[in-house]
Amino acid sequence: MKKYNYDNEFVEHQKARIISRINKYKNPERIQDELLSGDISPYTRYKQTILIPILNKALYRIDSGIYGRCLKCGQDIEMNRLMLVPAAEYCIKCSKG
Repeated sequence: MKKYNYDNEFVEHQKARIISRINKYKNPERIQDELLSGDISPYTRYKQTILIPILNKALYRIDSGIYGRCLKCGQDIEMNRLMLVPAAEYCIKCSKG
């Protein structure tokens, strides 16, 4: 498996993407409207309970210097995968089985 050496520019770009997604998913106006109406959509609930914690874990990995390493096998996660899924926790091989 090819090893990637992620430079600071790439990691900072990924961090900015992750923060942007967190801010988008938190959208206080939409959440407030849904809370007032008593009708929180399943997707809003999913973003709040599943996606935001996953994104926060990715920020922790960035700050800890372990971003881009598979949590299962310890190998580098493929750069193309990180570009598609900035909060990826596993390489393609480990995510399939």
